[in-house]
This record gives sequence, C-alpha cells and structure tokens, in this order.
Amino acid sequence: MAISVQIIADQNLVYVRYTGAMLVDETAAALGEFAKHPLAGPGLRHLVDLTRLTDIDRDYAKFMEIQAKKVETMAGHGVETFMVYLANTPIGLHAANMGKNGWTPESGVVAIVVENEDHALVALGLPFDSIAQMLERCDAQSV
Repeated sequence: MAISVQIIADQNLVYVRYTGAMLVDETAAALGEFAKHPLAGPGLRHLVDLTRLTDIDRDYAKFMEIQAKKVETMAGHGVETFMVYLANTPIGLHAANMGKNGWTPESGVVAIVVENEDHALVALGLPFDSIAQMLERCDAQSV
C-alpha cells in the first residue's frame, strides 16, 4: 500500500506517509482502518508526509467524498485537530493544498502546509530532530 498510518499515542500524533502514487481507493481504505482503531478520535495531531509522493489519482470527486468522511472521523466534535502537511515537491504541494483546503473553518481542523521537516516537527511541538528519530524512539502502532 502506498499509504501508511501510524498512531503515536505518547505524542498524541497520527503519522501518515504516502509513497509513490496517492490513490483514492487506498486512501479510503486507510481512513476506514484508522476510523476503527481504538486510539483514533478527534483531537489527535496529524503529520501527513507527502515528501515521497510521485503522483495523484485524478478522481477529484472521489477525493471530495473521502474528505467528507474525514470530517466525520476527525472533526466537528468540539475538539480542535491540528494537521500539518509536509510537502517539498510540486506534486506533494498540490496534494497538501488539496487536503488543507478541504477543511472548513467550522470543522475544527486547523491545517497548515510546510516544506521542511524541521518546520513540521516544530509546528507540532515534537521534541525530535527528524521524523526517522521520532519513529525510532516512539512506540508507533500501525493502523
């Protein structure tokens, strides 16, 4: 699967990494698995790593359907959710902006796009020098 989702409970964080192409069906499946996870819920911070993204499925209508499901899972529960999209390529930035712009102010999701790993970690208040270090030091549960 080109998407991996890990919950790092001790950091109140969901780490999502795309590798290769972002496909609608894989994204929907990953969201469905995340929604069923006992640690999933509103208020978790999200780091969406798009630095290894090479292409995007162009079925934008289906992506909008997924966005609506994400709102049900992660937003509108009276708890703010902070989401950082990390992207450093044109295709990654396109995907990040699609994701960021899919959240309405009423959703309770605050989303930003950053182009640098250091900025992503600082924005989330994570005490690590790199994502690799974070994954090495934390007990991440794959979804």
